[in-house]
Amino acid sequence: MEQQREMTMRRVDYLREKGVFDGWFDKKGPEGDLWRFSQAESVSVFDHSLGIKLGVHFFLWYVRGIETITRYDASTGEFIINTPCESAQKYWIGGANHATHTVVFSQLEINGVNQGVHAFIAQIRDENGNVCPNIRIADCGHKIGLNGVDNGRIWFDNLRIPRENLLNSVADVSRDGQYLSAIKDPDQRFAAFLAPLTSGRVTITASSMNTTKIGLATAIRYSLSRRAFSIRPNEPEVLLLDYPSHQRRLLPLLAKTYALSFASNYLKMIYVKRTPESIKTVHVVSSALKAVLTWHCMRTLQECREACGGQGLKTENHVGHLKGEYDVQLTFEGDNNVLMRQISKALLAEFLAAKKRNKPIRGLGLEHLNKPAPVIPTHLASSTLRTTQFQTDIFCLRERDLLHRFVTEVSQHQAQGESKEHIFTVTYQTAEDLGRAFSDRLILQTYLDVEATVPKGPLKSVLGLMRSIYATIVLEEDASFLRYGYLSTDNAAVVRKEVLKLCSELRPHALSLVSSFGIPDAFLAPIAFNWIDANAWSSV
Repeated sequence: MEQQREMTMRRVDYLREKGVFDGWFDKKGPEGDLWRFSQAESVSVFDHSLGIKLGVHFFLWYVRGIETITRYDASTGEFIINTPCESAQKYWIGGANHATHTVVFSQLEINGVNQGVHAFIAQIRDENGNVCPNIRIADCGHKIGLNGVDNGRIWFDNLRIPRENLLNSVADVSRDGQYLSAIKDPDQRFAAFLAPLTSGRVTITASSMNTTKIGLATAIRYSLSRRAFSIRPNEPEVLLLDYPSHQRRLLPLLAKTYALSFASNYLKMIYVKRTPESIKTVHVVSSALKAVLTWHCMRTLQECREACGGQGLKTENHVGHLKGEYDVQLTFEGDNNVLMRQISKALLAEFLAAKKRNKPIRGLGLEHLNKPAPVIPTHLASSTLRTTQFQTDIFCLRERDLLHRFVTEVSQHQAQGESKEHIFTVTYQTAEDLGRAFSDRLILQTYLDVEATVPKGPLKSVLGLMRSIYATIVLEEDASFLRYGYLSTDNAAVVRKEVLKLCSELRPHALSLVSSFGIPDAFLAPIAFNWIDANAWSSV
């Protein structure tokens, strides 16, 4: 663990010496944001621990229920930061065992009034690396992955810092102790604090796609050199990817990765072009994609590990190692199941607001709710399943129906006088189904938007093929389509057969599609090239 941490710090120093971080805080606007995202993604592909270490410094997220308390002492012009109880300790702090300074997120109390979460700069070590007075630091210990990051825990025992150490872009405190902010509403003020930090989820979605692509590129390229068994006597053994079962394991994940990559790029663009009016959309979309893309990444890495057989167990072949390194992303920046419920709350609020105004619903892609409900054919054929009209209709039908179900459930509980907190606790199943429905419809729409920019030709045909795989695999794998009756059991069987046909049609393009990821050869596993050469005596 110590060797990994030391290597990570050496890499940080190397990047700093090479000027990688020059201008990090100076580059403004969409170009600056995209430049920072590209730097973070590139680093993360090379070393996930290094990427996370930089990420927690530059793209941090924080929550409203923080228990750390900071009070202002007007007699000295200082803030006093305190950890009032054990549950208030700062946990999983990246760099805690090396850093000299940290940004502390804390509740701010002024004259006995809690003004909400604010950020403060605090020194935690002196120039010799000694922990400062009134601060306690402990290591989080060995982890299942990311041991190159020195995660620690921090307690503050009435630490005093200068008044000027408050990060005051949204609010300030005067010398005599008056709280000052142009944003009077606490909820809006909290949203203003959060706005710049949504980038954490943006970088996680991008990182998940890069990690997924490494796993897929390794497993698919391995399956194009690894042979096993003959189908007929005296014939050569068959390439793994020529088995329909192997195609079914990997090619839907490949198609879905393309769909999710388009969605990740969409999130980047709405983030860098964000306005005060679009912050809510950025928050909802980032919550949806962070959950779906990290779930997809872990599932893909597991399938790739198994698809590589015993070779997938070797650390040098990356896939198994990446599972441990990447697992943390599922709970970074919010538990994924909780994020699904957050999305549903936002959709509920939009629906009720439009109903109260007696106006059509606008925003979050919900405009389809203003139209009549789509009608799904009683009997589905292959040609129907591949149409954009059918795919859009059934995704929209599922979303609108689940939203109406969620609205009804919440209203019924409200009529019984139950609290809002209790209602959202007991309606979690419908809320999570709705969150997934919103996410899948959003991803399909971003795919269609990209596909529409491509002229007719071979590329557009392959994109259409992958879109159909993405749509049908969602239909097959998400139980809500059967649970709520959007698909009959007979039509579900048609979908299942169609997935196999689509996979066989995508098989000839598999190598080109993973090569198009553009992952440098040095970042791929040895078995991604020639598994026999990778295990030859000469490689020992």
